[in-house]
Amino acid sequence: MTLKTFLIPALAMTVSCVGTLRATPLAEDSDVANAYIETYLNVAIDEMDRVGIPTSITLAQGMLESAFGTSELATGANNHFGIKCHKGWTGETYFCKSKEHTETGIARNSHCFRKYSTVEDSYVDHSNFLASRSHYAFLFERANGDYKKWAEGLLSAGYATDPSYADKLIQVIEKYSLQEYDTYTNNVLVSKDFAAQGGAVNINNLKARVDRLESILQEAEIHQKELLERQAEFRDQIVAMQQKQYTTRENFNEKVRVLDQNIARQSEIIGQMQSSLEHVENIQQGILKSDPLAKFFNPDGTPKLEVALFPEKQKNSSGIFYQSGRKATTLEEGESLIDIAERYNTAYKDLLKYNDLEDDEQVLPKGCYIYLEAKASYVKNETEHQVVIGETMHSISQRYGIKLSKLYQRNYMRTGDEPEVGEFVMFNENSDEGQPKLRATATPKGNFGGGGVKRKK
Repeated sequence: MTLKTFLIPALAMTVSCVGTLRATPLAEDSDVANAYIETYLNVAIDEMDRVGIPTSITLAQGMLESAFGTSELATGANNHFGIKCHKGWTGETYFCKSKEHTETGIARNSHCFRKYSTVEDSYVDHSNFLASRSHYAFLFERANGDYKKWAEGLLSAGYATDPSYADKLIQVIEKYSLQEYDTYTNNVLVSKDFAAQGGAVNINNLKARVDRLESILQEAEIHQKELLERQAEFRDQIVAMQQKQYTTRENFNEKVRVLDQNIARQSEIIGQMQSSLEHVENIQQGILKSDPLAKFFNPDGTPKLEVALFPEKQKNSSGIFYQSGRKATTLEEGESLIDIAERYNTAYKDLLKYNDLEDDEQVLPKGCYIYLEAKASYVKNETEHQVVIGETMHSISQRYGIKLSKLYQRNYMRTGDEPEVGEFVMFNENSDEGQPKLRATATPKGNFGGGGVKRKK
């Protein structure tokens, strides 16, 4: 096809992944533009016949987006319209950077673009892309082939981020008189040189176009057959899945029914066991109350001697825990206060002072709380403690992290006094009952054997 010479200067192009056009005229671009139009005019007209997009719009977009077919995306992926992969694309892909307009300016980012076997495939996919997106539907319904309405509609529908995209399309169309092709149609094989040839029709061209249309029709029939086959396969799969879902639901309901029966039976058995245990506990409590040795046993029947003087604590990775807000550790078997002082870089004399000890001669049991700073004057979350067998004022002081002097003071006791088993020791306030009953017998020397430091006289 012979194209007439255009007197309007062509637009220069900057080539990146996706081509863009600037407003600087370069006369040599006219040849590039005319060559592009001559190469892809018939394809654009075919797509107008097939889908309804004006030939001028398709050609102008191809020229603008591909920089007349010279951009990286056009040469590397045969993609002349800058169409990105988007969700659902299963063909080949091509990654490159492109410029996009944002609210803060122009950004250059890498994107995934569609890759085609031929440029013609790019043209066909471009038509399919616009025809299959609902937000472009108004163009097919109301634009009536008007290239200006199409250009403005593409911008408003979000085809490009460049706010001047519509103006650029219109500028390219009018510069190269592409709107003249919007009335042409390959269905009657009309071209710009048709009238100049006296209305003569090239039979070879006609036969080639007919062959091409037949090929397209055959491909469409094959594609339709494949779609029908896949539809039947999906229908069978859905039926199978529904049957499987029904069977699974029935099995699940049966298991739930059996489980409900088992839970009901277990609840009945547990109720019977609780009733029996309550009966046994009542009998046990009655025996303990009548037993003269009851004060030596706990309500559950275990000897009070088994009460742990120092319950086990959850410690951090350094072996530290806090009692009444004070930092402490536990004495391990075979350790001495000197060992703990070295382990935590604490002066030995300070360690004795913090723990109300005179020296390291006292026998301290394994698990005893050893404080690494002065004990508190009050106990958090506790107000009193009932003395059990084996406890002393000093062991109570260590267990709750309260200074030994405060315990003596608030319970009206002198240093060295020890309360009887079962008596209550007050922590934070002076005892309303006065001094607790004291042990009558002398206690051996040693903090945990009977009374902390020596009683002053």
